[in-house]
Amino acid sequence: MRGILSLVVSQIAMFMTAAQSLQNGTNVVDFLGRALQKEVQAVKQPIDESIAFIGSSQCKHVKKLLGVSYEQLQESEPDLNGLTIVYRSKLVTAIINMTYVVEALQARSSEGAQELVLFAHGFTDDPSKDSFGNISEAYLGNGHSRVVALDGSSLIRWLYLRASTYVRFIGERIGHVLAAMVQHGQDPKKIHLVGHSLGAHIAGFIGKTFYNLTGSRIGRITGLDPAGPCFTHVDPDLRLKESDADFVDVIHTDSGVYGIKEAVGHADYYPNGGSQQPSCVFQTCSHSYAWRLYGASVTRPRAFPAVKCNSWEEFKKGRCGNEISYMGLAAEPSARGKFYLQTSGDYPFTLGEEGLKYKNNDGIVKNIQDTLFG
Repeated sequence: MRGILSLVVSQIAMFMTAAQSLQNGTNVVDFLGRALQKEVQAVKQPIDESIAFIGSSQCKHVKKLLGVSYEQLQESEPDLNGLTIVYRSKLVTAIINMTYVVEALQARSSEGAQELVLFAHGFTDDPSKDSFGNISEAYLGNGHSRVVALDGSSLIRWLYLRASTYVRFIGERIGHVLAAMVQHGQDPKKIHLVGHSLGAHIAGFIGKTFYNLTGSRIGRITGLDPAGPCFTHVDPDLRLKESDADFVDVIHTDSGVYGIKEAVGHADYYPNGGSQQPSCVFQTCSHSYAWRLYGASVTRPRAFPAVKCNSWEEFKKGRCGNEISYMGLAAEPSARGKFYLQTSGDYPFTLGEEGLKYKNNDGIVKNIQDTLFG
């Protein structure tokens, strides 16, 4: 009890010191709001993780009861004709029907061996929203001539249990499309799939299908907070896994709730521990934080150095080695293991090398939790 009281006193003192240091013109309301956010986060996170775990553990059985398992839906495969590809360059944005996508992308490519970046969105999302807007603008502003996105919103906009099954059908279809593009000259090593949430698992199924059809692996898959519900503690063949591409890197920002907590790639990055992102109260904010960080990494490739470490707790104690890898676009294909860093809550989010050393920004409630439960 004495230790807890001491901790509370020190946290209050830290809060008061920070408040007193605010200069004229500083937004005091914003400062106090962020302090309150941390306390709300600390209370919500364990509850949200518990609910997510219970729901995910029962997912397989509930799907069968509702008739939406993969095996059941195979009998009447979903209509994939509504899938489209959104092509974006500095000059034009075009929507391409799946029937013509191979020829259209090849015709629009300024060079046959050009890198193809394909973004796959998550549940309730689509390419007209901020996720693809942010990432495509970053790529186009960084010298890329084209970025494309899968629009699977006709199938994964509603009913999560059904949508989480549809990702396999969608991935298999796009896998066939990319395999056909290889026959038209596309280099497999220059295909980079970037998927957020359900889109990360779509990318995984694309990679699996592509390999089965061509015998070659896609060059790279970047998973942005891959969806956790219905994909946690399942057979790796039923989610994104490291063998789906030559290099699979993953950014975890809402692990344990909307995002998967397991390390599923060659290199898995856990900014701020992989959950409870700065300036976020609700899980949707932390879940979206992954594509915001990735977009920032495209414009500033070496903005997010991360250190290889066994766990977040080891990172907090400074018990990591010296191996550094950059999170995001600049992640090296040779990187292996788990990497940790801290970021800012405001764009461009980078703390540079300062993010390699833990700084306790947690609120009073979170620090008490850590003291009691370790």
